[in-house]
Amino acid sequence: MGMTAADREPHHSSSFLAREAHLLAFERQRSRRAGAPAASAPSDPLILVPGARVAEHYEVGPIIGAGPLGIVYKARHVELGQLVALKVIRPDVAADGLAWRRFSKDVRALAALHNKHVVRVHDAGTLGSGLRYLVMELLKGYTLRSLLDNGPVPAPQAVDIAIQVCSALADAHRANIIHRDLRPENIFLARYRATELTVKLLDFGMALFLDDSANCTVTRRTKAAPDYLSPEQLRDPRAVDARSDLWAVGLLLYELLAGRPPFAGMNTLQTCLQIAGGTLPRIETLSPSIPAGLAWVIHRCLEVDASRRPPSADQLSLALEPFSSRHAAA
Repeated sequence: MGMTAADREPHHSSSFLAREAHLLAFERQRSRRAGAPAASAPSDPLILVPGARVAEHYEVGPIIGAGPLGIVYKARHVELGQLVALKVIRPDVAADGLAWRRFSKDVRALAALHNKHVVRVHDAGTLGSGLRYLVMELLKGYTLRSLLDNGPVPAPQAVDIAIQVCSALADAHRANIIHRDLRPENIFLARYRATELTVKLLDFGMALFLDDSANCTVTRRTKAAPDYLSPEQLRDPRAVDARSDLWAVGLLLYELLAGRPPFAGMNTLQTCLQIAGGTLPRIETLSPSIPAGLAWVIHRCLEVDASRRPPSADQLSLALEPFSSRHAAA
């Protein structure tokens, strides 16, 4: 078997690499700011002392991030010497049934998938204090949102990113998992070598498990912003299948190429009406230089009728392959 599109090392222009160097520097500065514990009271149970041991195996390092679920530390597996990301979950999240169920679904989905484009989970458990923790691979890079904040991306690089997202989705869909929350903030661009940019799909907290009857008990609607939700997902978050995720891939490509989403400047109601009505502006009006065939694939993903979209993530990947960096460099 030859290499798949997801296995190759993408080609990058010098301007694209210069932008990445700037973003990496920005992310390092943000991480250093996040590492200052002064923002939290020393009595905060989530603040772990550097050098402390967690679950005997993990030596705590600096804080590298914080969010609504908890605090993330850089840590080291003492026996293996492996650097990892250690997330300590906030007690109020564990006490909130809906928030805890979302976190548990995220862990379950990540543990079930073994794709290089899905962030890896190494361990999870409960500390003696009762706090829950999660150990994941340590990623260096930046989110797709950070990349988009710097404007449009060349078509070959945008397609490379979308193909790698499709690789992650294809494995998730084969495991009967629908992500339902694909957006730039949940896609990480990890740097392992200077010439390799690897997409990592994050946050399966809104995922739908098609083989899990417990999904039917979820009656509260998703709190996700509507921008990347498919028409059918707006109507009923449970009445979706793999093609809802492909709608979001189409929107990711649209924003990567145009430098803005099709709903820029619209309020939530206007966005929902435009999604439901299928009246998105053509990508060519904002990015006239993109290949006509690529525009056709994007708008197939954005069909209101799900039956008119690509039938699977694998098929979408094949349709995008002719516009990838490998073909552009040939």
